[in-house]
Amino acid sequence: MSTRPFRLTPDAYRRVCGIALALLAMIVVTGAAVRLTGSGLGCSDWPTCEEDRFVPEADFHGWVEFGNRLLTGLVSLAVIGAVLGSMARRPRRRDLEAWSWGLVAGVVAQVLLGGIVVLSHLNPWLVLGHFALSMVLVANAVILHHRAGDHARSDGPATALVRRLTVALVGLAMMVLATGTLVTGSGPHAGSREDPIERLPLVVSEAARVHGSTVVLLLVLVTALVVTIHRHDPFLRPVARLLVAVVSAQAALGWTQYLTGVPAVLVGLHVAGATGLWMAVVKMRLSAAGTRPVDVAATSARVVVR
Repeated sequence: MSTRPFRLTPDAYRRVCGIALALLAMIVVTGAAVRLTGSGLGCSDWPTCEEDRFVPEADFHGWVEFGNRLLTGLVSLAVIGAVLGSMARRPRRRDLEAWSWGLVAGVVAQVLLGGIVVLSHLNPWLVLGHFALSMVLVANAVILHHRAGDHARSDGPATALVRRLTVALVGLAMMVLATGTLVTGSGPHAGSREDPIERLPLVVSEAARVHGSTVVLLLVLVTALVVTIHRHDPFLRPVARLLVAVVSAQAALGWTQYLTGVPAVLVGLHVAGATGLWMAVVKMRLSAAGTRPVDVAATSARVVVR
């Protein structure tokens, strides 16, 4: 009796990549929750929680930290699924396999860096590096998800001006994220309430002022990009609307948290918003740079009419 090899359609594989992307974004938020609840040293050792215990005792901070480690296991399974799915996808594509293996390399690096962060007593520079690597992973996952189902895509890059603006958008978004981490690294939420944690040698108000200036520049650039898209590349309007919504909400949330004394809940929402902003920016760049989803039925209808 012969057995047929397991196969995935492009759409099914895209759903697998969507799960991996969602979990990678989620673990950024739960990682922030560890710091914002003061649970960064809830497990003071790695890979065990304590020297002689794999799991924490009945302690809130220990279980918050350990729960984030358990979520890493789910992320790992999802990433493995993305790799295996890229091999089972038909037609099989080498570029998708390469991007899926990029997720594996990123998760392994995150696990190792996370352990070093704990053993370094939450060194702020390493914590910022941990977040930066998370953003690299998220970008990788967005690219993989964007490409995964492109059996129904049509070549059609945006106008040259829009493409240039999206390149600038990616660079400026990176600056916004970088300056935002400096505010966080010098702010009051160090990650542990019991032990003294080193902070960045920066004045919070000055770091916030620099970060706010980059946000204003981002808002101006997004405005210019949206106006140009509206005039020349209407197929990008849905992505542009998403970008405007995320950027506007994130800017409003950032200024609100600063004016209200950076409460932990708003900081956590701001981290989630930063992740969403980065995903929207990468998606915009991909959509403007080349292939984009098309309605196959509508395309076929146009061909018949012609």
